[in-house]
Parts: sequence; C-alpha cells; structure tokens
Amino acid sequence: MENEDKKSGLSKIELLNERLSLTLAFSKRYQRSMAVCYLRLHLPVELSKNKDDEMKTVLASKILTRLHHTLRDIDTVISVNRTDFVLLIADITEHDCQVICERIIQSISDTYTIDFHHFLVSSTMGICMYPYGSESPVELQTLAKMQMYEAEEIGENEIAFYSGGLNSSSYRKVLIENDLPYALKKEKLYVLYQPQYGLEQKKIIGAEALIRWNHPSLGEISPVEFISYAEEAGMLTSLFFWVFKEVCKNISSQNLRSIKYSINLSVNQLLLDSLIPRVAKILERYKVNATQITLEITENIEIYTTKTVNEKLHSLREMGFTIALDDFGNGYFSFSDLIKLPLDFIKLDREFVFSLLKNKQHRGVISPIIQMAHNLGLQVIIEGIEDKNQFNEWLMLDCDIIQGYFIRKPISFQDLTDSVNEIEESVWAD
Repeated sequence: MENEDKKSGLSKIELLNERLSLTLAFSKRYQRSMAVCYLRLHLPVELSKNKDDEMKTVLASKILTRLHHTLRDIDTVISVNRTDFVLLIADITEHDCQVICERIIQSISDTYTIDFHHFLVSSTMGICMYPYGSESPVELQTLAKMQMYEAEEIGENEIAFYSGGLNSSSYRKVLIENDLPYALKKEKLYVLYQPQYGLEQKKIIGAEALIRWNHPSLGEISPVEFISYAEEAGMLTSLFFWVFKEVCKNISSQNLRSIKYSINLSVNQLLLDSLIPRVAKILERYKVNATQITLEITENIEIYTTKTVNEKLHSLREMGFTIALDDFGNGYFSFSDLIKLPLDFIKLDREFVFSLLKNKQHRGVISPIIQMAHNLGLQVIIEGIEDKNQFNEWLMLDCDIIQGYFIRKPISFQDLTDSVNEIEESVWAD
C-alpha cells in the first residue's frame, strides 16, 4: 500500500479517503458489511526517546509487513504516522472481523529485533462497522478512532467495537486531535504572556510566551492536553515556529521597553538542520534582534551531550539568544552538566520547589543550589509563585527572577504593554 501511495502521488490521507470511498461504494452496492479499524502502536519508552529515525523506520516496515501477511488481498492498510494505521476490511461480518483483528493484535504485539536491540511493542484497536455504525466515511473513521481510545482504557493489546454509545472522554480526544491541525493552519491559536519580575531591578524584565487554544465547542483547552497530541502528530515544530513568529510580530508592533520574551524550544526543533536558518529568516522579516528572546530548553542530558545539538545551542547563543534550562530538578541534570552548555538562566522545577518549601528541613538545600548557579554565572528563575508569603520567602533566598500568579496571570501582549507600570507597583503593595 505504501508503494501505491508513492506511485499515485497522493498523500496518505488522500489515499485513505479514496480507498475508503471505493470500499464503501462496493459495500453499499452489494449490500455487504465492512470494517474501518484504527490501530495504534505503543512503542517502548527506550525507542520513543531514541532519536534514531532509521531504527523507527525499520520497525514500522516490519510491522507493516506483518499486517499485510495477516490481512487479505482485498483489504487495505494505510499508515497515518509511525504509530497509527487505518485498516479497511471489506466484505466481513462482525464476528469474523473480531477474529481477524484479534489475530492482527497477536501478530504485531510482539518482540522485534533491530540491530541487536529488542523492542516489545503493544497495540490497541478501535473498530466501526458499516452499516451498523455509520454510512459516512468521515464518521466511520472518527468512530473507529474513538473506539481505539476506549480500547486503551481497557488495557494493552485490546480491541473495542463501536456499539452505538459515545464515551465523552474518547470523543474529546478525537475532536482535539482532528481539529488541532486546522486550528494551527487557520491561526485559531493565540499567545499569552506571563510577566517575569527581576528582584534586583524591581521591575518586569521578561515575559514567557504561552500558547493557548479556545476551541469552538470545547472551550479553553489546556496546553498540557493539546501539546501531547501535537507531539504524537508531529506538529511540535509547526507550533514552535508559529509561536516564534507571533512573538516576533508582537515585539515589532510595539515600542515596549527592552524586556526578554521566553519561548519554549523542544528537542524536536534542536534536531532540525533548518532551525537556525528559519529563525534567522523570521527575525529578519520582523526586524527583531535575537537578544530580545530567550529560548527555554527542557532537561534532556542525552540529547544535549550530542555534538550537533550542543553546537546548535552555541550557535543560537552566538546569534544573540539567551538560553534558559527549564524544569531544573525534575530530571538528572547536575551542575557539572551545566558547565558544558551555553546557559544564562536555570528555572527551578515547580514541583521540586514546592516539595522543598513544604519541608523546612529541606530549605537548606535551596540556598546552595542558587549560590552554585550564581557561581556559574547563571541567574535563577522561580515560577509558580502565587502569594505574598511565597514571594517573601524567595526574596530572602536570593533568587533573581520571580514568575507566577502573584506577579500576574498570563495576559495578552496589549495588556502587558498597557500594564507594566501597574504590575510593578502592585508587587510591593501591602
């Protein structure tokens, strides 16, 4: 099926829609049943973290081969991405479909050996039958995907048939996954900014750019929720460049005094050969200086120690960007690791901060961490500060920058521009 995709020049989605329409037309004409099956693989953690794309490609090829061997010639298998497949099983009863799908799960949920590495793959599948589920190609796919989430809730290597009921949780997941690409394409997302307050300067010296999505039917969706879908769908890079462009557009539109704007930069982007040329092009387009932007990276020792990524971070720093390490204390980063990276700030992990402050005996750990950061020439950012008492505690601990609801909740760029002075005055108000 993959070869036919390339020969036809159709995208995977276009090929899927074409095949589904043909199979559905055949089923309607000859009054036969058919099944749309949505299959998701669950890769082992060690492979998910591994950035060896060739290894993942080989695994996908092995799985696709097993799928073809399990199905009949009249059936269709199309890969949506490296973990998701849609199967179209023609002229089948529900009972026989269940037998075939259980055989598929048993066939692909197994151990795979690639370059002397052994990987155990599990899977789940959702199934929607025509004509019992729907006569609409779009609805058949959507319902099958919803049932895949139902199967996930049951456990590993499970299948679930659509039987007429809708699980609200599964419906929400599918709606978010299906609508996120459209929201990005049509610019339905937006950016808010959370001010960062410099304790020494006693003023707002920065703001973190935070992506938001107000879904037309679901309302506000937490980034924690939709970013995970973006990662599964391979959309993180598109989201990063969209946010980067929006921040640059906002900076160029206002003559706000010089503050730094923080943007999250994930490992996905650091692995891109095109990262630096693309950000340079956006900076040039909006006449923004890189010194106005801080790139926040998350803890990932393995990837930062690779030569190409480390060199890329140094190149970004040379362009004028400042670099912050987010969520310090959440992983396994040590201060010896920090010396190897071109960092300007470390951001203490929120849960790490809260757990230490809850136990007075642990507070003695915080000062040495801050002092050691200062000795390395790094400034320390504390986020999640929600009230005056927390603010005063961190003030005494000699950190550098405070961020949280006590300073201000995330606000629009215009509100940030209009209220900088008011925010600064409110910090020290009784």
